[in-house]
Amino acid sequence: MTKAVIFDLDGTLIQTEVLKATSYAKAVNELTGNAILEETVLNVFQKFVGLSRKEVLEGLYNEFSKELQKHLNSNNSTVIQETLINKRLDIYRNILSIDEMLKSHFCSKTLGLFNRLYDEKYKLVLATMSHNTEANKVLNVMKIRDKFDIILTRDNVDKGKPNPEIYLKAIELLGIPKEECLIIEDSVNGIKAAIAAGIPVFAITNSVTNKSVNEAKLLPDDYVINDSSNFDDKIYNHICRMDG
Repeated sequence: MTKAVIFDLDGTLIQTEVLKATSYAKAVNELTGNAILEETVLNVFQKFVGLSRKEVLEGLYNEFSKELQKHLNSNNSTVIQETLINKRLDIYRNILSIDEMLKSHFCSKTLGLFNRLYDEKYKLVLATMSHNTEANKVLNVMKIRDKFDIILTRDNVDKGKPNPEIYLKAIELLGIPKEECLIIEDSVNGIKAAIAAGIPVFAITNSVTNKSVNEAKLLPDDYVINDSSNFDDKIYNHICRMDG
């Protein structure tokens, strides 16, 4: 019997994963004087979806260190990464300040499922690698913050996905057996975290994660949703079947 559903945020309930990727791409592009195209960064970013901010930053620095060092006239990796993250956060926070921008990126199908589960009294948990400030901003615009029984962000754990810590903590706080919970994710790292935690997981892919999730083959095909039109056929019917 399914009693609780644990949702990722970025790329699952709202396409902020796309917005995050864009903010990193614009930052690298600007700091390298257009030497690194935004499209190039977006292609590389797929490898880091679902990781913590620190891990994404380190990954992008390793990929583009040569051009970043050249244009920032520095070989100090710490200084360069600080410059990159500050530029990226300025861009991303500007995006988050535009409510209409966020609203246009809502994942309507997933939100429909979320609200249906809320109405039917399932326990609902958020487990995101976003930090508290950004997560709360997004949840408030979505008007769903108060519908969660538990909210966990990157600030609540020591290790980010694909480490299972955030999901194990959710289970501990819920006090519900793993087999009575379901995770909804969108990224390879999120899926790995769910699997490592021993909790059933569905993957809902998007434009940023589709290729990497399908190529990773971490889940049976029935647990990967590339077309949001069949939500009820897969996720909700799975929950109902488990409850039956």
